[in-house]
Amino acid sequence: MPDMFWQFPHNEFQEPEGFNHAGISHFTDNREGNLIRESIQNSLDARAGDAPVNVTCDLWELPLTAFRGAELRRVFDWVAGSPHNDEKGQEQIEKGKRLLDYQQRITTLRIRDSNTTGARDVPRDGGAPSQWDSLTKGSGLPAKEQKDAAGSFGIGKHSAFAVTDLRAVLYSTAWRDPSRLNQRFIGKAILVSHVDDNGEHRRGTGYLSTGESNAPPFKNNDVPRTFGLTEQGTAIYILGYRLPPNQGRPAWQRARIADAISNYFHAITHGNLVVSVGDMEVNAGNIGERYNALAFDEKSARTANFIRVSGTKPVAAEHFAGIGTASLYIHVYDDDKDKTRDIALVRDSGMMITDRPQDMVLGLGRIPALWRGFTAIIECKSDRNESSYIRDAESPRHDRLSLDYIEDPSRKRDARSKLRELGQWVRARIEAAAGSETVHSDDYIDELAKYFPIYGDGGKPGAGTGDKPATVTISPPRQSRATGGGSGLTPGEHGGRRGGRRRPRRQGGGGSAGGRGGGGGSTGTGRRPSQSPVFNIRIRPVSGETHWVAASFDKPEEALPAIRLVAVGEDGAEHPLHIQQAKSGSDLLEVKDGAITALPDTEATRHQLTINTVEPVAGKTFRLASQPPADTQQQGGNG
Repeated sequence: MPDMFWQFPHNEFQEPEGFNHAGISHFTDNREGNLIRESIQNSLDARAGDAPVNVTCDLWELPLTAFRGAELRRVFDWVAGSPHNDEKGQEQIEKGKRLLDYQQRITTLRIRDSNTTGARDVPRDGGAPSQWDSLTKGSGLPAKEQKDAAGSFGIGKHSAFAVTDLRAVLYSTAWRDPSRLNQRFIGKAILVSHVDDNGEHRRGTGYLSTGESNAPPFKNNDVPRTFGLTEQGTAIYILGYRLPPNQGRPAWQRARIADAISNYFHAITHGNLVVSVGDMEVNAGNIGERYNALAFDEKSARTANFIRVSGTKPVAAEHFAGIGTASLYIHVYDDDKDKTRDIALVRDSGMMITDRPQDMVLGLGRIPALWRGFTAIIECKSDRNESSYIRDAESPRHDRLSLDYIEDPSRKRDARSKLRELGQWVRARIEAAAGSETVHSDDYIDELAKYFPIYGDGGKPGAGTGDKPATVTISPPRQSRATGGGSGLTPGEHGGRRGGRRRPRRQGGGGSAGGRGGGGGSTGTGRRPSQSPVFNIRIRPVSGETHWVAASFDKPEEALPAIRLVAVGEDGAEHPLHIQQAKSGSDLLEVKDGAITALPDTEATRHQLTINTVEPVAGKTFRLASQPPADTQQQGGNG
């Protein structure tokens, strides 16, 4: 076997390289979680065959001689004297020097995968660097062959350097060709540009290699036995690994298993991934039991729901150009009081991108308050070797989508359109499952009773007529937003502006059950936005005299005075009702002369109102209407 040397290339142009490496700094806010997430992602992208990928994390104690620790210690002396070091870097360099001075064996975290292809050291088409070179020496280069791989920025490999006191990582890989098992090994340290004992300017990044000028890796039989692999796969050895503060090894194992499950529950549940940390393993057969034992906060409970739903069959699947095949998994909760509304976006390898709808760029919109609780998983699988808009829009840490990551304007427009199409498809199917049109008042009114007294005949507490409360049927909202006035109207139901164009109005006549005419007669001219009815859902009482009305609508851009509740009869005639009590969220609103005097000025973009009235009505449909300003009442009727 050739000798082993730490080599830091000559810095001919004396370029200053400081301690704050951009790729490493990217992962310092959640070092352990990022390390597990990025390492498993790389392994899943290199999956070979149908067997599950196995990822094993274990702690080693490596002797200094295994990686030329004494020579690395001398480099630390040079780095400590570099003018390009800062206070933070100096602190870590001193910590590394003490570690190399007083420890004969260095704590090392090994992360190793199997049932993977390994990182091939073979040039790719067009002269592109090999997977091995991209992994060990490349900057900004993904080490994947396929276009649908999860990693696309080539910075995930730096997550390992964020958890080492020596800023040094060793790499070993093995891959098969028809005739043999090929092996490679090399080490890498990312420090600071410095001057050595001979006055030579050196770069901050160096390699543990054979000592030849271009720092080639050890190959095949020359790979040190300690680091050689006997089957396909890749292993990284993080030198000077530090356990998180106040975490012994058992607690560290549990936390890392929890990290793996929270990010890769879908891959594990579907039998594509097995993760072991020390003597603890999680697989498709024990993921639920294992995670329940680890649950410790609200996020854990949410992940537990995702695990259960991931194990069910998808309720729908559809192919979308530029995205691939989308499958929707969903569970709706029977208890109407359970208002869990969790959605996870998972792609390709089974990694969860995000469970925050606002980070999905799918335009899912706000979930109406009267929908039942649900947990849903959106799984998007790219067409093999085809680029996906979801992959293109992923952040470097793969934890959200943003169209800003797509630079080509035409491609960005197409991506926005396709992702919105996917979002509409998802929302429609969640609505079909959770947006039930019937809410039984023994559940619904009981829930509202937390905030309002319920009145029956004669104004005494009750729940409608007879022994049973009234049953309420809800018409689900149609998703649209008026651009003028911000009143949340559905298309064709207002006479104001929509998309900057004035719509023609019917001549004369009162508003109908659908709200045409905006309440009251019309002269045929467009109504001002403030005169438009404000509503998003309508409630039809079937029986009883206690009526609870819920409304959800976009926050208006202007104040809406005298908001009234209107019942619309089957003949289209409107009957203003006396509002007895009203709330926005949990806050009581001021009611005067049977109308809500004003809406609260909150930071929310939508209002959620609950209103009650004991007034008998002949109509079957409710809507809300705002009293028009005095100077326009002559134009448009009585609102």
